[in-house]
Amino acid sequence: MLKYMRQTSNTNFYKYTLTSTSLLETKSPDAAVLSIIPANSRVKVIDADDDWYQVIYNYETGFVPTAHLSITEYAWQNTLLHPYPDSQTVPIATIPAKSHVQVLSVVRDWSYVIYNTQKGYIFTYYLTDDGNPPEPYNFQYFETDMTRFVNENNIKSPTPYLITTDLTNKLTYVFNHINGRTWNLLYQWPCTIGKPNTPTIRGTFFVNGRKPYFGSDSYRVKYATRILESYYYHTVLFDPEGNTIINDTLGEALSHGCIRLAVENAQWIYDNVLDTTAIVIN
Repeated sequence: MLKYMRQTSNTNFYKYTLTSTSLLETKSPDAAVLSIIPANSRVKVIDADDDWYQVIYNYETGFVPTAHLSITEYAWQNTLLHPYPDSQTVPIATIPAKSHVQVLSVVRDWSYVIYNTQKGYIFTYYLTDDGNPPEPYNFQYFETDMTRFVNENNIKSPTPYLITTDLTNKLTYVFNHINGRTWNLLYQWPCTIGKPNTPTIRGTFFVNGRKPYFGSDSYRVKYATRILESYYYHTVLFDPEGNTIINDTLGEALSHGCIRLAVENAQWIYDNVLDTTAIVIN
């Protein structure tokens, strides 16, 4: 009830019919029919309870069962609206965190929605019913059985890949889908993580860009895949020209927060893992 009332407190709050439906005079399936509302029509919501919405359509006020109208969900972070259920398509719009969308249907892990009159697809993981992030994962098996962890938590990724990093054991894992549902372990690699005063971030992130290299006057790293802001998966340290490895240490806490991998492993992520791929670090 609170969710419905919060939505309808906005006098410009609209929903959309999922199918052709009747606008009824009262809250009863046997009530007189005022008019027929075609599928995908926009109606203005003026009141609601658990089973019925009071709406305005073509200047007529009446009632429609809640099951006949779109479902309101909220983006819990900035996210993208895509023309198809594919994260590699060019986005239609950026949806700011806490914005609401109207969900018309769900296709696998994607929601077909209307946002500000624009129709498109959002990866369903980005949507919740209150604009807050999803419930935290159960990390019971994170350090002992990563495959069990990712599958029992039903972790979602907009791409066929998923990356996890276990900061305790200093291991990075790469998974891909089996039949679009079960995660299959492809690789388990030792890695070096952030030192105590510059720790590696923890949480769920999504790949968002890459650099062939970056560095300073004293070192260079290659094949950098961005986790968030200045945090990356990248190679061990090279000299400033990028010709000779000067520190190939793995399995330690030595970095400024990035996650270092053997050259061939960092390159594999750089070459194969698509932007928007989910990352879980803990």
